[in-house]
Amino acid sequence: MIRAVIDVGSNSIKMRAARITQGQIKLICDETEVVKLGRGMNAGSSPQLREDSMKRSCDAVKRMVKKAEKYGAEIFIAGTMALRTAKNADEFLKMVKSSTGHEVHVLTGEQEARYSWKGATEGFNINGNTVMFDTGGGSTEFAYGISGVMKEVVSIPVGAVNLTEKFFSNSTEPVKLSTCDNAVKYIQDILNGHSIVKTASSLSANIIGVGGGVVAMSGVKNACEYFMPSKLHGSILTLRDVKSQIKLYSSLKLDEREGIIGLPPSRADVILGSACIVYSLLNVLGAGKFTVSINGLRQGLLLSDVFSDI
Repeated sequence: MIRAVIDVGSNSIKMRAARITQGQIKLICDETEVVKLGRGMNAGSSPQLREDSMKRSCDAVKRMVKKAEKYGAEIFIAGTMALRTAKNADEFLKMVKSSTGHEVHVLTGEQEARYSWKGATEGFNINGNTVMFDTGGGSTEFAYGISGVMKEVVSIPVGAVNLTEKFFSNSTEPVKLSTCDNAVKYIQDILNGHSIVKTASSLSANIIGVGGGVVAMSGVKNACEYFMPSKLHGSILTLRDVKSQIKLYSSLKLDEREGIIGLPPSRADVILGSACIVYSLLNVLGAGKFTVSINGLRQGLLLSDVFSDI
């Protein structure tokens, strides 16, 4: 059985195709296109997806669907934060349906967190208390569990794209550290308003981080010139590492960030936002480090029963 999950996010569109045999996944394809579907949608009181962003994103989905069809895969397309909140999301959903013949299934924040948990913890030997966070372009999913069993989840409407637009609107220029401090305080205030975060911070927990921003940060720490799953998956980032990267990214112009080894140039404009979110989470949890997982939402969906509902 071959399955393909296409994840339509606020910043990027990703596809993971795999052969599933008795619950085991053998990867066939894993790719990402940064298309910034959610860019600019937070302007004003009625968030709207931009026409150019929708066209660009639909074209990316169409390319991925064609590739998945060549594999003979069952296809599941998932939508996340941008499609949960945009007032004109239906326009994009119809565009994809017309272009590909496939529906986009818009996940609730809780569903996204649950599937991310399933994917992030798969393959790890989970014992005791565990916290998982998944940083995206438009939201951050947060969950905790005990001995691999998830107990509670929440989706927080802060991601790398909307945080960048709020605090680092001129992302082509260096950023003052005081502005980064304001962004961190803003995130921490939101996090502290959720009881789940307070509960998780009282636990002595293993922490797993998921998402393109987190993986890119590990790539920078490990100076990976290309995507190296064996080096990135299970790697450790400390609070000191994250703080150091905030200082690095904030000190550089966009074109200088694009030259950092390990950082995909397409993420250079939003990586400071990702780093601020991770730093805030670790601070609120009172944690000094976390483990990076290259798996998350797509892996969780591949292992789930969503394909039976297509």
